[in-house]
Amino acid sequence: MTPGPPATQAQVSDAVLTAVYTVVGARRTSLDTMMWQVPALATAAQAFLLTIALQPGSSPAAQALAAVLGTILAVLAAQLMAKHRHPEMSDSRLMERIEGQLRLERSLDVPPHAAGRRRLGDHQPWWIRMSSYRLWLLGVTGFGVADLAVAVDAVADLGLFR
Repeated sequence: MTPGPPATQAQVSDAVLTAVYTVVGARRTSLDTMMWQVPALATAAQAFLLTIALQPGSSPAAQALAAVLGTILAVLAAQLMAKHRHPEMSDSRLMERIEGQLRLERSLDVPPHAAGRRRLGDHQPWWIRMSSYRLWLLGVTGFGVADLAVAVDAVADLGLFR
């Protein structure tokens, strides 16, 4: 078998790129939706567990168990958010490349997946420029820390939350 010419990047038609863009966009939207369901459900579960953990009539064992479960839930929620975020960001980068191949910036004056600052301008309020993903990840982690404090309080019988 004789070696052939070096491999080159094949040209893909705009129709194929548009079809791939549609599929990747749908998958990205699905991942984004799942990612934001995680903190919503985790917050509801945390409220339930903290109610048990901080209820005055609960035994220290019940308080500790509810708080430990809340800590575990916070870790699981943070990991699941990150797990959904990673492929969502990968799909976003792929869509950016496809947008470049389709020359959408020329048609729209800005690439659809450009950073928010580039699409919306530099004068957005700080709370709009903040990453909601990072903020929610911090919030979920905060619940875990609070749960851990309640668990330690219940086990050590410190009485901090009575």
